[in-house]
Formats: sequence, structure tokens, C-alpha cells
Amino acid sequence: MDSEPRYQNILKTAKSTLDDYSMDEIGKMTVMAAILKMEFSEWIFCGFYRVIKPNLLEIGPYQGNILACSHIAFDRGVCGASASKKKTIIVDDVSTFPGYISCDEKTVSEIVVPLIKNDDLIAVLDVDGNRVGQFNRIDQLFLEKLVSYI
Repeated sequence: MDSEPRYQNILKTAKSTLDDYSMDEIGKMTVMAAILKMEFSEWIFCGFYRVIKPNLLEIGPYQGNILACSHIAFDRGVCGASASKKKTIIVDDVSTFPGYISCDEKTVSEIVVPLIKNDDLIAVLDVDGNRVGQFNRIDQLFLEKLVSYI
């Protein structure tokens, strides 16, 4: 199924839901992870790792059938690389990524999108897939737009 119409539905839902300014960032991350995982039920994991102190991420709101890694240093894995570079990283095959951190054996591909607010990294959105090359530029464009709603 073409992902663009699915993302268009998510954009509408997220915009209307997250326009509630009384909701804090963690609440918005929770809603975003749920909306994304409901639409893309084939994803293995969809969630946020929040910056809790310099160079350290901690698991935040997520959806998935795995127990996520609790902490990730900026110098480890795809999430750490995205956080340290403050840029989106797409990995077609995680077995080829130096320093990849495996939280489950089913993950084959991954996209990680930084959440930046006022030039500060707040969190990263981590999405895991079960197929080689599951994520592409379309996913990147829409996920970057969606995290900007937080």
C-alpha cells in the first residue's frame, strides 16, 4: 500500500489532536506514537527516546511488542547517531550499521528522526521495520513534518 495517503491521514489526525496546547511534550509524543503505530501496524516499533542529560537518551512513549532499550548513549546505535548529528538517518539493513544496538531480532531496517525545538535536541523518533529498505525519503519527509507538531 502506498504510504503517502496513510501519512496524509496521520497529518490530519495529528494536527487536530496535537493543537491542544495544554498537552505537554511527553503527552504529544505518546499520542504521536499511537497514531503512527495504528496506521502502520506492520511496524515493529515506533517510539521516542528523550534526551535526559547531555549525550544520553532514555526511552519515552512508544508502541510495539518489544521491550525497548532503556538508555542509549549518543555514540551508540542509529538513535545515538541521529541524536549526535541532529539529522534523520535511514538504515536499509541494520546488520550493516556499525555499532547497531539490537533490542529485538525482528528489526531489519530503521529510520530515526530528531525532534528539535529552539535548536535543542529534545528527543528522537525511532521506527523499526521488518523488511530490508522499508523506509525511504517519503517516510523521512512525513515523519520530519509530524515531529515538528510536537
